[in-house]
Amino acid sequence: MDSNPNTTHRARRGPAARRSFAAVLLLAASLLPHTHPAMAAGVTLTISGNIGKFTNPSAHSYVFSEAEFNALPMREITTATDWTPKGTFRGPLLRELLAKVGAHGRQIKFYGEDNYNVTIPASDFSKYDVILARTWNNQPLQLNDFGPFWVMYPIQNMSTSETSGIFIAKLAWQVSRIEVK
Repeated sequence: MDSNPNTTHRARRGPAARRSFAAVLLLAASLLPHTHPAMAAGVTLTISGNIGKFTNPSAHSYVFSEAEFNALPMREITTATDWTPKGTFRGPLLRELLAKVGAHGRQIKFYGEDNYNVTIPASDFSKYDVILARTWNNQPLQLNDFGPFWVMYPIQNMSTSETSGIFIAKLAWQVSRIEVK
């Protein structure tokens, strides 16, 4: 038997110490705030308001699962923003997304997980090829990195007069809900 008390001590308490450490980790994890429900089951997008198609008729809303959203025809916009270097954003055209739910309104309000919201004229989505980006440079947008969805205009194809002033407020990120008015 080894006469070193540290070696004997480690050998005797190793598995028990690991079990205690695991128990402490589980307890700590149970005390952390829970993940947002939409994130726990996969990313979702809710569209409500003046729409004609519903997945949840009692709530007058259409909820896209991540799989259903990803099955939509996608477009790409390569551009830079005030917050990101030049990169490629990918998502469906907003006009097509709104058509899928039978939207009939003049104003579209986007709600972000960070409590930001912005109302954009529906006419913008006919005038410009605006997408609701889900990825940036082939990586899904995460909640802590502008996601899950980001309203992205084809900035590189727009004139300076179109992108000046308060235009930048239309680039809503962390979008999880849309209301058609």
